[in-house]
Amino acid sequence: MSEYKMARLGEVCSFYGGVPIERTLLSEDSTDGMPVILQSDPEEGKASLYYTGEYDPDQIVHPGEYLVSLSDSLAITPWRGQEALLSHHFCRIVPDPQKLNPQYMAYALGYIFFRLNNDEDADFFEEEILVEDLKETFIPLPDLEKQAQIVEVLDNAVALVGLHFEQLDRASLLLESRFVELFGRLDENENGWEVKPLGSLVERLKSRSLLAKDMHEGEYPYYDSTGVVEYIDKYLFDEDLLLVAKVGSVLTSENAQVARAVHGKLWASDLVHVLRVLPGAGVLPEYLEVVINNLDLSSSLRGGVVPKLPKAALNELPIPVPPLELQLEYKNFLAMLSEQSEKIAQRIEETTHICQSLNRYYFDCAISYE
Repeated sequence: MSEYKMARLGEVCSFYGGVPIERTLLSEDSTDGMPVILQSDPEEGKASLYYTGEYDPDQIVHPGEYLVSLSDSLAITPWRGQEALLSHHFCRIVPDPQKLNPQYMAYALGYIFFRLNNDEDADFFEEEILVEDLKETFIPLPDLEKQAQIVEVLDNAVALVGLHFEQLDRASLLLESRFVELFGRLDENENGWEVKPLGSLVERLKSRSLLAKDMHEGEYPYYDSTGVVEYIDKYLFDEDLLLVAKVGSVLTSENAQVARAVHGKLWASDLVHVLRVLPGAGVLPEYLEVVINNLDLSSSLRGGVVPKLPKAALNELPIPVPPLELQLEYKNFLAMLSEQSEKIAQRIEETTHICQSLNRYYFDCAISYE
């Protein structure tokens, strides 16, 4: 967009600093003082503490106005909460409505700040971020009609990415509902299936961790308790298996994936139990994955700060065993849905690239402008 003139932010925006916070004047009582926005609050969309000291009305941010973070890294965020005070971690930026569309400003500064934060060679704000520095930042300034057109283009591009992510969420919910349809609520064993200890259904294979010096980039996934952490040039297993976390916070984290069915060539570290289903056991890894991920493992864990799932406790996990035909039906449905999800993920990558290209086209000129 080099055909458009450039303007300093100080020429088209007003800036209002925050309150220097005295910790002794903060309160958790919502009836005491004014809500104050601290560092993590914009993500939550609400203030968590209240300030009982004095402040200026200009230090109040209103719903829909934009905040610029002045700590650690630059970021622009719309405030979606109630009226609140700014802390000194932020400034309030208000565009001149006769010159600058607020949403256009947010898109432009979001991209410019992203580039500056990630440019190792940039000497912008080397020591600290000051409002005076922000005022000297340049922004492309087409007329208001063109700004509104650009906002519409970027809004639609962002909405398209969001739609694809929503499709992934829907696919996950569909898979969960299909599982319940086939097997019922397993924690209640509604169908009265025989319950067997996991150790009677699987055998445990020996896993082995690799030192960093022995890892070389390749095509084979390297798993630890959290999932794939590297792709290396060697593999330890080549079959259908079930990996279950042996140690780590993943065992106690809400909604974390403890078990995962895996296939083909891979390496597994000694931070996971590697399980092979026994012939004739009547269970599939894909079924076991869901069952184990939905079990309450708290009584099976050992250790203090670092939780562990020992072999003996693993072997005793209770597994309802439904007919194999139902498990195969679920596996086939999972394969079909996984294929569709991979296509959606590809579309997310493509539309994200479109968003990035549009941002570069509209705003890259501000990065190199002198």
